[in-house]
Parts: sequence; structure tokens; C-alpha cells
Amino acid sequence: MKYSAVVIGATGLTGSKLVELLFENEQYERVITLSRKRTKLNHRKHESHIVDLFDPTTYAEFLKADHLFICTGTTQAKTPEKEKYYRIEHDLPVQVAQVALENGVKKVIAISALGADPESRFMYNRGKGEMERDIEKLGFQEAYFVQPALIGGEREEQRKFESAWKKFQKLIDPLLIGYLKKYRTIEPETIAQSMIYIAVNGYEKFRIESDELKVIAFY
Repeated sequence: MKYSAVVIGATGLTGSKLVELLFENEQYERVITLSRKRTKLNHRKHESHIVDLFDPTTYAEFLKADHLFICTGTTQAKTPEKEKYYRIEHDLPVQVAQVALENGVKKVIAISALGADPESRFMYNRGKGEMERDIEKLGFQEAYFVQPALIGGEREEQRKFESAWKKFQKLIDPLLIGYLKKYRTIEPETIAQSMIYIAVNGYEKFRIESDELKVIAFY
């Protein structure tokens, strides 16, 4: 069976890796990206649309596929205003998912975060947890949330604190054993590979933490 996929967040670190892997995967015959700026990706399978993801009228007609991959996100440093931050972390993915469901998409796989919890006192974890909760409520046939720890790799934009923390994290990763292994750095390729596996094969859990993603990626 051949699949089609819609990816939002395709210009980001993990989203771009995901699209590249979808191009290489013979099970996918069509890859649609919806973004506010043109991607550097080019492939015979690729269908790119420049849209405003906060305005469904600009993308509803294109959001039709077997699988929806949500790879959007921001940081508090990049988006300090709480209202705007919440719109990106919660409102945007939930709204896109709603449109996808109305268009007949059966399966959604969204990047969340380790520690996501709608009851968390931390804004980041709470926003991700509420996003998970509200997409789950929509009623997809299958909805999965991958929960990575700190994501490795180099981003196009400079995030000084994040870069410094990644260097520190590399030093302590070997010390994180047993239950703490899930807090080790995870590479964007690993997240992307696991998302594709879950989309094609399904999975026994709907929330998958970082250490388990590393296992799934090599199935």
C-alpha cells in the first residue's frame, strides 16, 4: 500500500529530516508540506504550499492525505510573549489537526515533549500536554504523540542557551542510566525515523517517550 503524507513544520530541524526520509521511503508516494516560507527541499514526490497556518482558509484544500505529521514548535526565548507562545505550541497544531480530521485524515503523529502534562506548573510542559489532550479529544482513528528529550543537531537560527546546554548534555548523557536514560539527547533523524515507523505500522502506545523512540527507529 502506498501512502500520502502532510507535514507541517517541514522547515524545522526535525521536520526537514522527516521530509527527507519520507522522500526515501518507498511506501510514500506523495509528500505535501505546508509552511509560511519556501522549503529548500526538492523531490518528485514533493508538493509544497506557502500558507498561513493560523488561517485554515489558506491551507484547507491542501490538507488531504493518509497521515498528518505535526513538527511545529518554538521556544520561550524566541517567542517570549505568553499568548503568542501558546498559539504556536497549542492552538496551531490543534487547529491544523481539526482541519485534517474534517478532510478525512485518519492518523496524526505529533511531536510533543518529554514531561508533557496539562497539569504541569511549567508553561512548556503544560502547553505540550494540553496540545496532546486536545488533539486526542478530536477523535482521530489513531493519534500518536512522540515525546523527545533534548533534540541534538544544529539549527539554522542561533539559540545560544540551547547550544550551550547541548554541550553540557553531551557530557552527562553517559551518566543517565536506568530510568534516567530517557533524558539523554536524541537526534532529529531518530525522531523522524520512529515517526514514520509509527505512522505505517501503528504502535501499542499513543504517547512514546524519548528512550523508546530510539528503539523504534531501528525496527
